[in-house]
Amino acid sequence: NERNPMTDVLHLTQIELLNRYRDASDDETRATIAPIIQASINGIAAAMQSTG
Repeated sequence: NERNPMTDVLHLTQIELLNRYRDASDDETRATIAPIIQASINGIAAAMQSTG
């Protein structure tokens, strides 16, 4: 990502979290992962805010 290389880690983390969410076999695990996914979305949005 040339516009903001700091988001690369967030992108990779988000991919891993989404995979874990999809692979989760119980609602408790999904409930634990869901807010972390939301935080990663918010982090990417905040990072992109200043890049246009």
